[in-house]
Amino acid sequence: MPIYDYECKSCGAQLSDVFQKVTDPELTKCEECNSDSLYRVVTGGIHSFMAGSNTIGSIADRNTRINKNQINEMEARKREANPTPEKPWYQTQGNKSMKDINKMTDKQKAKYIMEGD
Repeated sequence: MPIYDYECKSCGAQLSDVFQKVTDPELTKCEECNSDSLYRVVTGGIHSFMAGSNTIGSIADRNTRINKNQINEMEARKREANPTPEKPWYQTQGNKSMKDINKMTDKQKAKYIMEGD
């Protein structure tokens, strides 16, 4: 059974460690000022996994989903502003293993060194 904390919007009174089922309705009546302004405070634990709770993580996830296109566009602009330099030709040529190179004739080795094929 989860433990909840409540706080009053009117007088600031706090109720700590209230045992309730997840299906129980939230408390609304403040015992201090008799107003209907109690609200449930999300503190973590099981509360952070409940649907509809407003934790920092859930707000960040929702904002990411809403602004996905803008985020992708900003990342694309960053990549365009700082392109990755091309590798020199000698780093892009050939991808054979030493075993393959040892099987080559001298003529094939020379061609591989010069052309990379």
